[in-house]
Amino acid sequence: MLDFTGKLLTKVRSIPQEELRASFEIERDDPSEVSEFEQDNADVEHANYNQSHLDPEKKTKHALAADNDSTHTHENNQPTPSPIAQHNHLEKDDNNHPIMENKVNVYSYFNRNYKTVLVVQCAFTGFYSAIAGAIYYPVLNVIENEFHINEEQVNITVVVYFLFQGVAPSIMGGLADSLGRRPIVLTSIMLYVVACIGLARANTYGQILGLRCLQAAGISPVIAVNSGIMGDITTKAERGGYVGYVAGFQVIGAALGALIGALLANRWGWRSIFWFLVIGSGVCMICSIIILTETKRTVVGNGSVTPKSWMNYAPVLKLKSVREMLHLDSPEKESLEPNIKINVLAPLDILKNPKINILLYIAGLQFATYTTHQTALSTVLSSRYHMKVLDIGLCYLPTGLCTMTTVVTSGRYLNWFYRRESKKHRAWLQDQIIQIASERKITEEEAREVTENDSKYTMNLIEVRLKAGFVTLVLSSFGFIAYGWCLEAKAPLPAVLVCSGFASLFSNCILTFSTTTMVDLYPSKGSTATGCLNLYRCILSAIFIGCLSRMVNAMTYGGVFTLMGAVNILSSFLLFYLIKHGKEITYERHKAEKAFAQAPSKLKEANLLAEEKKDEADSQFNEQEVDDDHDTNPEHIV
Repeated sequence: MLDFTGKLLTKVRSIPQEELRASFEIERDDPSEVSEFEQDNADVEHANYNQSHLDPEKKTKHALAADNDSTHTHENNQPTPSPIAQHNHLEKDDNNHPIMENKVNVYSYFNRNYKTVLVVQCAFTGFYSAIAGAIYYPVLNVIENEFHINEEQVNITVVVYFLFQGVAPSIMGGLADSLGRRPIVLTSIMLYVVACIGLARANTYGQILGLRCLQAAGISPVIAVNSGIMGDITTKAERGGYVGYVAGFQVIGAALGALIGALLANRWGWRSIFWFLVIGSGVCMICSIIILTETKRTVVGNGSVTPKSWMNYAPVLKLKSVREMLHLDSPEKESLEPNIKINVLAPLDILKNPKINILLYIAGLQFATYTTHQTALSTVLSSRYHMKVLDIGLCYLPTGLCTMTTVVTSGRYLNWFYRRESKKHRAWLQDQIIQIASERKITEEEAREVTENDSKYTMNLIEVRLKAGFVTLVLSSFGFIAYGWCLEAKAPLPAVLVCSGFASLFSNCILTFSTTTMVDLYPSKGSTATGCLNLYRCILSAIFIGCLSRMVNAMTYGGVFTLMGAVNILSSFLLFYLIKHGKEITYERHKAEKAFAQAPSKLKEANLLAEEKKDEADSQFNEQEVDDDHDTNPEHIV
């Protein structure tokens, strides 16, 4: 595995320098596009602060590299400074190289090749979190007959899974933001492997119930940590695509899980599905140990700082190509973000924001409807359509494939829409700056400061990320309503599967939208923020699945999904409230992240002052010792 990774990563050395530099930059349609908004966002605020603390040698190096990256040629073949250089009014030498230090530092040294490696590894890990729920659906009736329990009791094994899947990431996400991503991922996979071994050998209903809790608690944090990893190495302009790719490949577990479970159970019995998870997750654990590098910016900064703890150190860092890519031999310790104290109650800091809770509720309710429809499908196909385990697994394919399609495409949509809206905002903001300067008779720099301190000039990030959410929520809700009545009427199977696929096609869009939004708003606490989203969606899923049997007895499947669909449609109107206050939310979060980014300055000053006092005290102590020695030396005694 190490040799394979080495061969893959040595491609970096053969990439032209221009392309290699481009992998560090924000994706733009126009190479000259640099927004005032991007100057304000949390990612660049970190870089601006860090650059101001580089030593002179590194400042010169980064200024030269950045200048080469950010210039383009006009028809007269004269190099033109980038908007960043123009904006900062950098002095230039005869070669048009900036000689001042106010340049934006490299946000991340992880290039596109290695980002791809991390995407694949994160998706591989997330796959076993997603598949653990789906692979279990086809054998619900088999478990019911095996342990002589009723439908409500077997549904409890699904409920407890979602409960622990919701609670665990909220706790472990905070640890990942404090200790680093790698230790939490490895611990999670190890617990998952142990739980799956126990489930494969379980002999009682109680053992199944308890080990399902451990299984969920073990693997569920990786979904939140994966979002944190993507937040560490990507900027806002490209984040939607990377989050979409990771989520999309993770969803393959949900897409194919039921089919895989049905195939295994049909051939080797229900225990084989857990042995399959043991083998697959074991391979995943080995891969993670070798190639999953630490990305947390408090530990490795922009990737150039070698982790101090063995828990955060990956063997792949010993490869020369990786060391050169990450510049480990010339670490930029100034890129390190301030450490976050371990706080298991960190999610409460996010959940105390009412507007954030609204977003989490909308996304969580939609996911709860989606998982309830999956649970109902297995029960109905077995009891009313009298289908075998293998056939039930095949019926989950439309749902899974549609889900996988929408997650990937929604991520690409977010990237495209962000670039478009960002370009519009830059043009509008520049007009506002000129207008303010003219009206108040001040310079453009002073006018720019005015816009930076007023929320009405901030780009509405909530609108950019959630604008399409209303349409997708309404379409998926109507799909679930139609699905419920098809089940109740025992409609032809193709009609049931078409409604299921249609609803799934739009249902998971809001999850990609909301996940990206949370990471954008809380870049320094990406895992904790995603853990809060996971808490909402899993707790709501557990409630609805736990009540499913009684709800069906009281109002039929048609009534259940009509109720859930109606609640989803009504809740979707809350998106307009969030969009209306989007500028305020974005401004407040950027202001908080800016303060967080500037925290190292005060900490560094305090540390330097303490070191100076210590050196002064040591110097005085040494001088006193010399005086004492001088006084007690016999040669000096008269």
